[in-house]
Amino acid sequence: MSSFNAPMNDANEIDTQSLLFGFLAEYAQQNRFSAALNRRFKEEGDNAMCIPMNIRPDDIYFTINSLKEAKLNGVALGAEYVEGVLEQLGYKSDEVETCGFCDTIIVKNKELYGEVATGRAVAEVLKEHGAQRLAVLGSGKVARSLVLHLKESGVKELVFFNDRVESCLKLVQDFGASFEGIDVDIDRAAEGEAIDLSSFDAFFNATPSAPKLINIQKEALLIDLKSESSLGEYAVAYGANFINNEQYAKVLARVYYTIWIKGSNNERF
Repeated sequence: MSSFNAPMNDANEIDTQSLLFGFLAEYAQQNRFSAALNRRFKEEGDNAMCIPMNIRPDDIYFTINSLKEAKLNGVALGAEYVEGVLEQLGYKSDEVETCGFCDTIIVKNKELYGEVATGRAVAEVLKEHGAQRLAVLGSGKVARSLVLHLKESGVKELVFFNDRVESCLKLVQDFGASFEGIDVDIDRAAEGEAIDLSSFDAFFNATPSAPKLINIQKEALLIDLKSESSLGEYAVAYGANFINNEQYAKVLARVYYTIWIKGSNNERF
């Protein structure tokens, strides 16, 4: 990777030395991620740019395959594409292997290196807001990514809510070291059943569904990475702090910056 001394100019023009990254999603141009990352590049004085690229589901395989010969140094993937690209990766980080999805690709020497940014970004949001007692709905791939970075979040108590308690038990058993120093519990919550958040100061929805929440602690942190969610309605009703996909983009941009720029010369793979 090249050096990062030359800043982008005010006209956002690129040159032969510019690092180029892409955000691949079906509706990439409607998402604030690229704008947030480009703002980060400017603040750091890097000669780099992220370009939002609307990619249809029928075209994603060809697009990923062509990255080896493209001028892009890396891409971020919309949620709809994070699982379908795994077979095209030349190398996968431990987190990709463990969680079963990839949301960022580094292109290096015509090889594709898969990484995950989601868990560390959610952990950063929790840390910024001083969350101590966290409720997590779900135990799938996104929950696994968060668990790997749980110690970085500052969370002291965690309760998993899921209709499949066995799945949560396996998650706790498989990631035992990640829970050291954190009190962990599991509670059954059937689909459509209300979850009482009166004793939690943060809630993370790690599922594709929109949960029903009641008795939310005032100013509690509610995190949902989907662009639309009923969590926002609950946040307004209870005076909670709702972090949706748009607000999350700024934090995610910082994490991608670390992966793409600061981590570009390491030998993790």
